[in-house]
Amino acid sequence: MRCIDFPESNKQFVKPDSMSDEECYPVSAYIGKNENGHTYINTVWQLNKEDLEAVNAGRPIVLQIMGTSLPPHALFTYDENGNSND
Repeated sequence: MRCIDFPESNKQFVKPDSMSDEECYPVSAYIGKNENGHTYINTVWQLNKEDLEAVNAGRPIVLQIMGTSLPPHALFTYDENGNSND
């Protein structure tokens, strides 16, 4: 699974100086505010063939965050009309 660039992206996060290009790559994101005025960051991920096979077999998707705290977050997909399936 890879993070992909997408038309709405308005920010690119780059790797920390302490990491190599093999350990970390740039991530395109959209930074916006929701209806309650809370700032959020969306990134878009594309599943490859192996990921799709794993998900279809009922295996979980893992979200790994580097660090010692866990910020509020969500993981969801879009339907055929571009609406979130959250």
